Amino acid sequence: MLSYDMGERGDASRYDYLYRRIRHDIAHGNILPDEKLPSKRALARNLGVSVITVEAAYAQLIAEGYVRAEERRGYFACELSPIARGGKRDGQRGGQRGGDHLRGSAASGSIPENAIRRPSPASAGMTQFSAASSERRLASPGASARMAEGVPAFASEGGLATPAPSSKSAATALFPYQTWARVMRRTLAEESSATLAQAALGAGSPRLRRVIAAYLREYRGMDVPAERIVVAAGSQTLYQLIIQLLGRDRAFAIESPGYPLLERMYDAQGARCASVPLAAGGIDVAALSESGASVAHVMPAHQFPTGVVMSAAHRRDLLNWSRMDAARAFSSDGPRGRFIIEDDYDAEFRMSGRPIAPLASVDVAGRVIYLNSFTKSLGAAFRIAYMALPEDLAAQFELKLGFYSNTVSPLEQLALARFIEQGHYERHVNRLRTHVKRLQDGLVGRVRESSLAQEVAFEGLDRGLYFSMRVRNGTQDRVVGALQAAGVRLAFLGKGPLAWSDAQAGESVFALNCESLNIEELVLP
Repeated sequence: MLSYDMGERGDASRYDYLYRRIRHDIAHGNILPDEKLPSKRALARNLGVSVITVEAAYAQLIAEGYVRAEERRGYFACELSPIARGGKRDGQRGGQRGGDHLRGSAASGSIPENAIRRPSPASAGMTQFSAASSERRLASPGASARMAEGVPAFASEGGLATPAPSSKSAATALFPYQTWARVMRRTLAEESSATLAQAALGAGSPRLRRVIAAYLREYRGMDVPAERIVVAAGSQTLYQLIIQLLGRDRAFAIESPGYPLLERMYDAQGARCASVPLAAGGIDVAALSESGASVAHVMPAHQFPTGVVMSAAHRRDLLNWSRMDAARAFSSDGPRGRFIIEDDYDAEFRMSGRPIAPLASVDVAGRVIYLNSFTKSLGAAFRIAYMALPEDLAAQFELKLGFYSNTVSPLEQLALARFIEQGHYERHVNRLRTHVKRLQDGLVGRVRESSLAQEVAFEGLDRGLYFSMRVRNGTQDRVVGALQAAGVRLAFLGKGPLAWSDAQAGESVFALNCESLNIEELVLP
């Protein structure tokens, strides 16, 4: 029987504390692989908590891949690879809150903006992700096999189910403009020329960076000093800074299927790309190792566009991959070794349970660069993003790129800091998440009540802004036509079986986004 002192949870909720304790014990081998966990009722009785508390903790552990549930058998710990040892930073916290940290609260991150993507003319109004060709693109193991199976990879010209924020997006429509105007007026009236000048420095406003650090600590479980946070005008600007910081002589791995803009961005900056396929629990780490890439750009919490949540086993394998060359990670010429770019673009819109813990929160070797943005949550009028750098990379940034002027208006930075401090941002995001969940539930409910119900199955509901749908072959034209006629935006992802989906032979998979859908006017056959 597991025994934890619930009186030591501090300001953490009971379920969050219990989830973190069990996660820590599994990650550190105190609970062995395949070991059976207590039943919900038995553990609740032993700890003096409600069954709902244990159920919520188990549900989060299952979502993150630390625990598996077997029908009529119970709950079992999943197997994780041993932690790789490599480099002087092993055993140090590295300024991050590790897996054994037990305080914190359930919350959300923020979302990087999506670029406008051009749909293929051949898609007849439906986005289709086809293979891309590029002289600078590196072949990766499994890519040819995937294409032979008819699984399309994302093209640089491909469209996407989630476009750039527009005047029709929920974030833009629901944003509290009057509140923002009041905050901006106070900023203009009260901020000094000194604070405005500080905001123009390369890494951004010290005040905004402190606010972001506090936000990450409270809501994402990351202890990152403000000095290691860099603010920029959108994720695209951060991509460019990262390439300059790490070096263009590297190969950058991108997930396939994945985010189409990444290949175009890396190619425009003169960097090479390696397309690495997805496996059931996330990026195929074996293929990544064979690809020759030394930087992996991944979306662990909610992979775009498949919706895959990277499992705990895959997270451990990916972190181990990054630590292979950690002992010689830095030289006089700059950073060496392997790095992970973590795009945490969708955490605020996870609609059930707590957000998935970021890789950066358990990175003790200083190999993870954490990216996030306010654009998706605040709307099209805002292009403010940030990254949290490992300690050594933050020093390299100041040395190599600190001379840049910041690309975000000083007034906007200071106003955003006030907006977050005064609780306006949290209230807006909560309202936005509730709105999007209502749209998602409404769409799924209408489909299940329509004549399409027997032809489709949904995956990844409540994980974020979009989800996937499996459609039986032979019925795609009818299903897709009906949804498009009703104003639903969707994208073709491939035909089953797929490594990252439950799709079977005879099924096609589509990504859906209902963020701008008018449920009241939705009519299905």
